[in-house]
Amino acid sequence: MPDGWWVSSADGPDWGLIYTSPVEEPIRDGTVVIEGGEISTVGRRASIEMPENVETLDCSGLTITAGLWDSHVHFLERKWAGAEKIPTAELNAQLQDMLTRYGCTSVFDTGSIWENTRELRDRIESGEVSGPRIRSTGIVLHPKGGHRRGWSWTSAGLFDPPFRK
Repeated sequence: MPDGWWVSSADGPDWGLIYTSPVEEPIRDGTVVIEGGEISTVGRRASIEMPENVETLDCSGLTITAGLWDSHVHFLERKWAGAEKIPTAELNAQLQDMLTRYGCTSVFDTGSIWENTRELRDRIESGEVSGPRIRSTGIVLHPKGGHRRGWSWTSAGLFDPPFRK
């Protein structure tokens, strides 16, 4: 969302709800202020002084929540292989399809090929690609022969990790 935007619910029976925490009551008739690319203020519209001529986004009937964590992801599918070379638009679409369209702003990768996941994370952190914050355990711990007979990384649609060779 651009700098200086105020996200606000309009007056009426279908006000948008703003959830700032799972344990707090939602804010009705609230406003979210974005400054410097980050949320600077959240509260009831009546308690926030809005400047003249500010651009607003009407969220009547909608729900705004804090960013969500996905605490168990893997970046092992073929589509993530060679993350440093995947075109930006394609990588943006993949991340949106898997994570950001569901509100995930942070993820915990419980095992991938670290070098590749680091490349993906670096591209996100540099601002080149839009995606969630990535925390990772690094390499997936997987014993040789640890899956049922006939299962393999490639048969599961995953690229074959270098440590398995």
